[in-house]
Amino acid sequence: MLPLSARTAWKGVWSGDYREACAVKDRLESLVRPWGDVLVLGDEPMRTGVLFRPDGPCLIRWRYAPDEACMIEVALETDVDRLVPVESLMFDVKDEPYAIIDSGDDGGRAEVLEFKPPAGQRLVRTYEIQDDAKQVALLLHRF
Repeated sequence: MLPLSARTAWKGVWSGDYREACAVKDRLESLVRPWGDVLVLGDEPMRTGVLFRPDGPCLIRWRYAPDEACMIEVALETDVDRLVPVESLMFDVKDEPYAIIDSGDDGGRAEVLEFKPPAGQRLVRTYEIQDDAKQVALLLHRF
């Protein structure tokens, strides 16, 4: 996730950007760039989406679910305030839209999912959510 205005600065596998992103050991890590910090979603490649919950925007990452509707339902209904985050990270969000891209892609040619998180220093909390009855597991990154 990087500032949309600077997405062409990300060169993916054609530069050191991809190697740096792959070196991330946690579920979230920030890479500092002169044009804006990059939020790397670590762990493993997963389908990622934007979800607007009553408590604020978040990114959801699909581990498994019977279908998208089931995953979204669980992500919306889970009271994350009752959960302990598995990870937290301070991240400086610029007041502009962000681009979510595959880290291996060239930012100028990548398929982009746009997201406008709240601007400023944000504590991004990561939650592992699992609902065995609905056969759903996901990561939720709340801003």
